[in-house]
Amino acid sequence: MDQVRALTRRRVPLKTKELIEELNPVLRGWGHHYKRAHVRTLFHWLDGWIVRRIRSHRFKRWRNGGWRQLPETKLYGEYGLVNLIRLIPSIASRKREPS
Repeated sequence: MDQVRALTRRRVPLKTKELIEELNPVLRGWGHHYKRAHVRTLFHWLDGWIVRRIRSHRFKRWRNGGWRQLPETKLYGEYGLVNLIRLIPSIASRKREPS
């Protein structure tokens, strides 16, 4: 969490895409290290916390309407943010149903 906090400080002069590119190796490494343990609840909580940190970095505030401009589907889809829950083998092996 300290590494994510350091990367997502509000005064770090990175665009959202660049921030996610810096953040992904940290998340992927941490997720692959711990994915074999019972961490589903923790990963779910961390995914939400990371999304809030990214929005806070971009909009310079914690609670605001930034979620409308930067929804999770855009973060995970267009920007390619690593989803920790999807790193768990039992979940990753399931096929996603089309929306």
